[in-house]
Amino acid sequence: MVGVNFFGNVDLALIALYLFWLFLAGLIIYIQRENMREGYPLENDDGSPAPSNLPLPEPKTFNLPHGRGSVTVPSMEREARDVALKSSGAGGFPFIPTGDPLKDGVGPASWAPRRDVPELDGHGHNKIVPMAKLPGFRVTAGRDPRGLPVQAGDLRMAGTVSDMWVDASEQMVRYLEVTLPGGGRRLVPMAMAKIRPDRVLVQALTADLFAGIPATRAADAVTLLEEDRISGYVAGGQMYAAGRRSRLADLMTG
Repeated sequence: MVGVNFFGNVDLALIALYLFWLFLAGLIIYIQRENMREGYPLENDDGSPAPSNLPLPEPKTFNLPHGRGSVTVPSMEREARDVALKSSGAGGFPFIPTGDPLKDGVGPASWAPRRDVPELDGHGHNKIVPMAKLPGFRVTAGRDPRGLPVQAGDLRMAGTVSDMWVDASEQMVRYLEVTLPGGGRRLVPMAMAKIRPDRVLVQALTADLFAGIPATRAADAVTLLEEDRISGYVAGGQMYAAGRRSRLADLMTG
């Protein structure tokens, strides 16, 4: 009989198990290679190529929605960053900022070179816009911070909240727009601010550092690159401005 003579000494269940393992291994390798389209090839701290256990995938071109062209990844291009030179210790040690630590782009104040265009929603509109441009939006819970003074970590007033920038599609406040005493405006991530009945606290920075927050190119739009640099600058103050905050606060309250 065919079943006895041909399959008599073959364990079909074991073959099926081996085939499943081969399929699973191939799937894992495929997914990992697809994951290597951005951020690869890896580099060491000195800029030399870092070894990789898997080869890079073949370049693939993706057409972007809303008329934003296309992008090919991996592109094999090095990131262009207009930051100060940095130094580090031996391999694996963190970079050390050599200029302005809030703008060098490493450590707690690091940022990624994202595209310098605003993020869009599914309809092609800017996701993050000032509330002044959205007549249908209003504050329905909590204290409306517009008009409140902004108190920095050194207990000095850094400016006044003039507007809120919201993610229109998610209906969430993302940034507070602060008008500085000397003119100009800066965005502060909402997560770094605490709203009080009579003021808004931004403890990460001292008052004089607000002018250094990266400004937006447009008055009613913020790009992905600008968002990263703003968030990196303000969040980096938690470490790099800590000593300045405590010393100035002691002087003003002592």
